[in-house]
Formats: sequence, structure tokens, C-alpha cells
Amino acid sequence: MNIKRNSVRLIACFASVMILLLNVSAASFIHVAEAAADQTLTMDKLKYLKEEAITLSYTGAGENGKDWVGIYKTGDVPPGAGASLRWSYLKAGDGTVSIGNGLAPGTYDALFLLNDGYTEVDRKTFEVVEQIPVNGVTLDQQDVVLTEGETKTLTATVTPANAYNTQVSWESSDPTVVSVTYTGGTALLNGLIPGEATVTVTTADGNFTASANVTVKQELSLQSLIASAQAKRDEAVEGDEDGLYAAGSKAQLQSAIDAATEVANDSNAAQEQVDSAKAALKTALQEFDEQIINADVNGDEKRSVGDLGIVAGAHGQLQGQENWNENADVNHDGKVDQVDLEIVARAILQ
Repeated sequence: MNIKRNSVRLIACFASVMILLLNVSAASFIHVAEAAADQTLTMDKLKYLKEEAITLSYTGAGENGKDWVGIYKTGDVPPGAGASLRWSYLKAGDGTVSIGNGLAPGTYDALFLLNDGYTEVDRKTFEVVEQIPVNGVTLDQQDVVLTEGETKTLTATVTPANAYNTQVSWESSDPTVVSVTYTGGTALLNGLIPGEATVTVTTADGNFTASANVTVKQELSLQSLIASAQAKRDEAVEGDEDGLYAAGSKAQLQSAIDAATEVANDSNAAQEQVDSAKAALKTALQEFDEQIINADVNGDEKRSVGDLGIVAGAHGQLQGQENWNENADVNHDGKVDQVDLEIVARAILQ
């Protein structure tokens, strides 16, 4: 019963987001909700270039070879919507089908339809886009100064903003001095030991680069590190929203701060204890930064239906499973569920 309730909630979330974003009629989504469990349609991706073939996988096609897939403008419901823009019959059983594109840029639905008619059993939404090339990338800072154990954020901007592929990668010239963890165009720099390094961002399209010089100074005293951590913790806001910290993350950091404070207040603490307290607090700060909720699941610097589709595809996964998708667990609670879908849906609508 719980599985059925979760399925209904998932479908309802998709319906509400698509209706608001794409002006899709509620009737079309209700129709999908009634789809037979053994007749499904899966897109190989959610965004296609104009002229790129559209590839779909399907299950449960009828033995007579008359089940078919039709491409319609998003929200159109046949037969009232008129003829399909593209279509293909499906071979019996399970398989894949490739449909020629040539569609104008826009949003479309692929419909799984039965027996040469218009009984719809599944519907998937996808986009057709122009391939606008990247022509450059810039960073919001060219010179960054960190204290050992401190973290700072570096942000890349890919141009033009409507480029097709805005994905980037990051690299530190000396990871022992500065480590880099990133999601899309935002990188978190962590100063590890005193020294200098160059952090470079590179675009996937065109291999354009931009660099920042990073200097790491000698670490803070334990007391200064505690003060910095406490200020960061006090300014942070928890919640189930894009950009906020996951629930419970402030309490975890506070626990590490309290443990470090106990050592700092102990006049008899050995240097080994002080160093250990510093290391533990640095680790806690890094873990705290990783608890920021990020609805940009695919790292393209946008909040879109594509992000929602990734989370929906991972729905029901649990941390530790073979197919675990950590990015889909946007609220960092070890499972991909309705809450993750709702966070991404709200971010899309903002």
C-alpha cells in the first residue's frame, strides 16, 4: 500500500510541475497515471539537438506489431491534437526505436500508443534545442587567499548563457595545497597546507579555460578556527530548499565545534590533542559545506525539467545500493524520495 501511495504522489508531483512549466493539460498526465505497469517508454536523454535522432526504449509492445510511438507538442492529446509530428511502429515485446528529428526547437512528448489507435499507456517529455556553441568562460575571482583549513567558493560563468553545453571541469595544479570539489560551475576550494596553486576551469565544449591563483597561508589557531566555524554555523539556514543546508547539518557542525572548544579550554591539553581537534573541525567544516542542497542535479547551472527527470529516474534508491546516484539525493538524507522531487520542482518554479 505504501508503494502505491508513493507512486501516486510521484505522479502528482510530475503533473503539477509540468502543468505550471509547460502548460500541459492535467488530463494527459492522468492518462499516463493509468498506464499499464508492463508497457513503458524510456528516453535515452531529455534534451536533443535539432536533427539528432530521438532514441527510445520500450517494454510490452503487442504481438501484432501495431503498437506505436508518436511525437506530439507537449500537452497535445491525440486524436484531438491532430496527426503526430513523427511516429514509428514498435516491434513486439521489448526493444528500442530511433526516430528522425528535424523538429523545431521546443518541448515535445513521446507517446506510447496501442494497436494503431490512440490509447495512451506512457508519455515522456523531452526538448529539442539549437546547438549554440560556448565561446568562453570567466571566474568571479582571479586571486584567492585562504588560511590553512579554510574553504572558499569560486564561480565560473560560461558564455553565452544560452549555450547548449555549459558543463565544466575543475583542476588544481597542486591538490596537496588546494583541493577542489565542485558541482557544475561552482567549486569549493579547501586550503590544505601553506603554499600556492592554480585552479583552472575548463569548458566541455571548446576547451575554453580560466584560472585563479590561490594562496594558502598558515593555519588558524584552534581558537580562531572555532570562531570561524561558529560564525559559519550561525549564519547558515537549514531547510528543504535549493541553496539551504540539509536538516541536521548545523547540529553536526555544532557538535564538532563543542568538541574542539573543550580541547581549547583545557589548559593541560597536549599539542597532539590540539592538532587532532583542528583536523576534526576542518573535516566537519568540509562535510558541512557538502550538505548544501543543490537542485542543479546535472551540473549545467540551470534548474530545469532535466534535473527533475534525473531525480525521478532515481526515485526509491537508497544509499549503498549499486545504482546509487548521490546527486539525485539533493537533501542528503541517504534516499531519493518525494522530498527530493519537491525540492527540485520548487527550484524550477522560482
